[in-house]
Amino acid sequence: MGLAEAARQTAPGIVVLDDATQIATYLSACAQGQAGWSQAELRRPVHELVALSGLPEQRLREAEQLDIPLLLKPELGMDESTLGLIPPARARQLRAVPLQQQDGHVAVAMENPTDRSAIEQLDFLSRQRVVSLLVPPGVLSDLLAVSYDRLEDIHVVRELGLDPGKVLREASDRDTERLARERSVVRIIHDLLIDALRRRASDVHLRPGEEGLDLLYRIDGGLVPVRRFLPALAPALISRIKVIGLMNLAEHRRPQDGRASMEFDDGHSADMRVSIMPTVWGESAVIRLLDTSQSLKDIEGIGFEPRDRALIEVLLERSHGMFLATGPTGCGKSTTLYALLLELRRRQQNILTVEDPVEYHIAGIQQMQVNRAVDFHFASALRNMLRHDPDVVMVGEIRDRETAAIAVDAALTGHLVLSTLHTNTAATTLTRLLDLGVESYLLRSSLLGVLAQRLVRLNCPHCLQEDAGDPRLRGLLGVAEDEVFKIGVGCGHCNGQGVKGRRAVYELLEVTPAIRSLIVPGAEADRIHDTAVAEGMRSITQSALKLAREGLISLAEAYRVRTD
Repeated sequence: MGLAEAARQTAPGIVVLDDATQIATYLSACAQGQAGWSQAELRRPVHELVALSGLPEQRLREAEQLDIPLLLKPELGMDESTLGLIPPARARQLRAVPLQQQDGHVAVAMENPTDRSAIEQLDFLSRQRVVSLLVPPGVLSDLLAVSYDRLEDIHVVRELGLDPGKVLREASDRDTERLARERSVVRIIHDLLIDALRRRASDVHLRPGEEGLDLLYRIDGGLVPVRRFLPALAPALISRIKVIGLMNLAEHRRPQDGRASMEFDDGHSADMRVSIMPTVWGESAVIRLLDTSQSLKDIEGIGFEPRDRALIEVLLERSHGMFLATGPTGCGKSTTLYALLLELRRRQQNILTVEDPVEYHIAGIQQMQVNRAVDFHFASALRNMLRHDPDVVMVGEIRDRETAAIAVDAALTGHLVLSTLHTNTAATTLTRLLDLGVESYLLRSSLLGVLAQRLVRLNCPHCLQEDAGDPRLRGLLGVAEDEVFKIGVGCGHCNGQGVKGRRAVYELLEVTPAIRSLIVPGAEADRIHDTAVAEGMRSITQSALKLAREGLISLAEAYRVRTD
């Protein structure tokens, strides 16, 4: 039995395996080439398994068609010789765990057992014929935790002189510092940071729980489970992160923030923002990663439509005025502003920025970083920057009335001002500035345009399939029943997520005479939005639907970022 063989005509439903005996019986049937291993008493209909397993119906239908069994919550005794067929790092990368071997065949639990590339790699690594079994992501994480993770962790815990069965609740400052500097602990944190950068993770999460310390990466906007550490290792790993972030090792009751920069042997360098929070199960850590070895996107790389690209260039040619990039945290606003700065840098102009923090260093631009310890924040920095003969000023974020007022004043006195604001749409940006206390007549005279954006997750091109789409979403988005959409189902290229990479979807509002006439006290965002659309603005929802119709994103992803 394998993916190279044609799907067999079998009884309807999916075989559900629960224990090692059932897996052994199934593996024996495969090794003997017995087609049509029915086991009707073990088969269950797909509609029952959707809610029970948490897996997409489409993936279950594929398993039914190929007659691939499903593992739900098996109680298995892990065999070290079988686990040794696949190296731990590759098992985590491929999201696969070998369970049993027999007569040249090995049963492997997989999140995506239809991934040909992964199965070929597993065949090569194990030197046996792989018989794939479908498991939900949570079950696979548990299998990894009780196999590779546990074996490695027990070795490290004993090396540190700790008890694998106990959590180090209280330790002296000296012991805590010793653990944080132990070679094995340093190696674990170093390796996971390298792995996170290699996999394009924007954040690393270390989440404590009753069963251990869960490691997750945020990749393309989604949290991907990586592994689970033994509870006994949690204090040492969190302490190591505190050392990196220059934090107080003895403080366990209050949140702490830190920053660091690191260079790695493989050529990567990263700026990190570290957050530690106390929880009921221990301290939780999140590391925001900025891979400084990655190049900045230019204006071409943002993905603007030709019409919008031309409009932005016209707005940037203005000698004064304010242009804003808006959206929620993590929507790519800073990346867009950096792309605009690269465009402006080509001119002989004095460009000053104030940021929190400075994410990328750009030659030819004078960049400053907020320092609240000496009362150097956005408003005070902007006030002083205007005395430094700037042509272009970039303010990392407009957060308060004072910063908004100074930014507008700068835009009115012969400076081009770029900044960001946390609003959901371009139209609500105007009403937000009015709410911050900016006078309507000043806003009418200073604001040039607003770019509101989101980041959508692109379908993985290696596992693209036709997506029937939820009829409810089609109705809500006004999509015809016969329109065809695509979706990634998950493979080794995308860590089984079905998505790889992100792209901006946006709406670009130009402050035209018609829009300007609506900027009055008590202005209505809906009227501003409708007028902008009537003048040719494509909303974020329509921008996302355009990408979905091109097969670049799923219909569900377009619905996720909708704004109207």
